[in-house]
Amino acid sequence: MQNKFLLYIFATILFTVDAGDLKDQRHLGDNSKCMNCICKSTSSSSLNFFLIGDSGGIPVFPYKTYAQIKVAEAMVKLSKSHRVKPKFIMSAGDNIYYNGVANENDERFRTSFEDIYNDEALDIPWYMIAGNHDHFGNITGQIAYTDRSTKWKFPSLYYKISYAFGNDPTLVDFIMIDTVMLCGNTRDIDNANFLEMIISQKIENPNKPKDPKAAEEHLDWIELQINTSKSDYLFVVGHYPIYSVADHGPTQCLIDKLNPILKKYHVSAYFSGHDHNLQHLVVSYEDPMQPNEKFVMNYIVSGASSRSDNSKKHMKDIPPDSLRFRYPSSFNPLSQLGFTNGGFIAVNITKEGGNFLFYNGLIHQKYSCYIKPRKMV
Repeated sequence: MQNKFLLYIFATILFTVDAGDLKDQRHLGDNSKCMNCICKSTSSSSLNFFLIGDSGGIPVFPYKTYAQIKVAEAMVKLSKSHRVKPKFIMSAGDNIYYNGVANENDERFRTSFEDIYNDEALDIPWYMIAGNHDHFGNITGQIAYTDRSTKWKFPSLYYKISYAFGNDPTLVDFIMIDTVMLCGNTRDIDNANFLEMIISQKIENPNKPKDPKAAEEHLDWIELQINTSKSDYLFVVGHYPIYSVADHGPTQCLIDKLNPILKKYHVSAYFSGHDHNLQHLVVSYEDPMQPNEKFVMNYIVSGASSRSDNSKKHMKDIPPDSLRFRYPSSFNPLSQLGFTNGGFIAVNITKEGGNFLFYNGLIHQKYSCYIKPRKMV
């Protein structure tokens, strides 16, 4: 595994692929070219994608949830109406509930992923990372499934994606990370049966990586990617949230280890899942590189793609006045079984700024926010 980490450090040397508008690549197996290199689209004036998370269905028949179906249908309708024409879908982990997969041949790939997201409108790259539930199973099986699926893209536990659009190219970098490797796994439902998972109240946060050396190497890799990025927009995607008002709340390990790096290099936003809702938090910081200057960091949680709940358990544990939005706000006793409308985020990035539209599974827009291009350090 450590050899693989070293290979990915070397693999981050970028080269440019002129992919046109990428439409012709969807069925040709070339989508992986956007990982650890740049996919360039000179004919486009923007970059569109969907941000989802915690989309892994349920481990018993029918292996999918009502919320998951509604979110899938909503993404299809948005795509076909041309209101949003995504180049790809970004997933923030917990891809297969509750204990991941046994291997790359596991039927759950079909019953909880392929069969649900089977419309041609969603036959685009799905960039995956691991969540805590994925690590309960055989995570290498999820990586190996990349070679079996036309859209599942999970080349390694961590990797980089780069897109560029426009004649005067606007560059967007995504640093895909493994927060379980950085901070360890939770202990709430490991190896539990289905009923125990549903009623479990143990949602302890991770505080210690299983392999400290691998965690340190991963953190070094993250800082290298962020430090060397010259992108106009720089997003880091992990499963655990840095800040959250919901059940799991803030992840202290990430506040201590990861957040200082994001602040130092003016990352545009940190995307996460883990908590089953949609959130937007904004925190103002003193600029570590420019005394007496301030800048803002955006923290976006999108973990409502197969279930959603209204928890605000950690409302007092986030920075003051940082919460801009959370959804849902109403109580649903069956939320953990997925009997909700779910939620996801549609993103449109232009040279001038990024629009983030927060939808539920009924395609009701609940919120929007705007993120400006990053100020280069």
